Amino acid sequence: MHRRIMPSKLSGIVWSGTLVATAGLTWFFHGDRTDFRGIAEDAKTVVSSESAVEVLEIRVQPGQIVAVGDTLVRLRNPELAMHIAEVQHDIEGAYGDANLNNSESQRRVAELRAGFASRRAELLGEIRTLVDLNSRNRSLVAGFKAMGVQGAETDSSGLQEQIQALRHQIEVEETGMKNQIALLMGSKGSMTKLAASREDALRNELAILREEEKRLVILSSANGVVDSINNRLGEKVSPFSPILTISGHSPSLVRGYVHERVRTDMTLGDSVEVVALGMRSAKVGGTVIGLGSRIVELPMRLWKAPDMPMWGREVIVRIDPKNLLLQGEMVSVHRMLHRIGGKQ
Repeated sequence: MHRRIMPSKLSGIVWSGTLVATAGLTWFFHGDRTDFRGIAEDAKTVVSSESAVEVLEIRVQPGQIVAVGDTLVRLRNPELAMHIAEVQHDIEGAYGDANLNNSESQRRVAELRAGFASRRAELLGEIRTLVDLNSRNRSLVAGFKAMGVQGAETDSSGLQEQIQALRHQIEVEETGMKNQIALLMGSKGSMTKLAASREDALRNELAILREEEKRLVILSSANGVVDSINNRLGEKVSPFSPILTISGHSPSLVRGYVHERVRTDMTLGDSVEVVALGMRSAKVGGTVIGLGSRIVELPMRLWKAPDMPMWGREVIVRIDPKNLLLQGEMVSVHRMLHRIGGKQ
């Protein structure tokens, strides 16, 4: 015969089972978890233009490996092309002003002063725009550095060169204007010298415009792989719109998420192991360099069901770029030091 379990013993077993189940659920949802999922990625290089342009030529294609200095695209700025044509026309007709009479000279002086004032205001506006852009870029980089993201650098030398070029252009045009006025107001001024001075000013302006035109041929600033091309030949592109993006050969960081219902004491500097999910065995060590300060919606790929959004805290992990992970690959992140009643 089977032994009969007494009611008191049965209730004790049920009560013990309930406690164990409750403790397990509490640990799962509120205990310290040391693993989470994420997506391997790399900081992308975005190719764009500071002005409205047209795509003339695309030298690369998605998936192509590029090196520093490789030509990526050639662009055309219609306004710049028109300005260059106008200056070239003015240079060709510079000596035609040698036949101006005295009254025409007076009119020309007023016109020069008004034109320079307008031009100077326009160039100062462009300088202010570039200075503001440089300041925003520095603030953005400082924000990324404050989050601990490595490699978040920006090269402001190009903006500084443009600012200096514009300031130099103001000085050149002012000098040219003053020289022209001095010649016009001089009773014995040589109109031939006036034409020569005007031609020199125009040629200096043309040289600056040609330098700006050279920047429409965009070269790669980093080694990597062409990630995406967002425009086709002949398309017009708005200022600062991404034309193409370049990624590194392999991921350099993981953007992971800890579920909002899971508590963790993970901190900056913690060592972790990143493992590829699925059939691949790729894995690499990493370091926590960023912890989100708010709860955000997880990428849809990390949802357990397509119609059930999930929310959590973002965790950024830096990994060795020399790894076998794929760009955009889903991975699992495990902390090296597990908490069992405290860190060990």
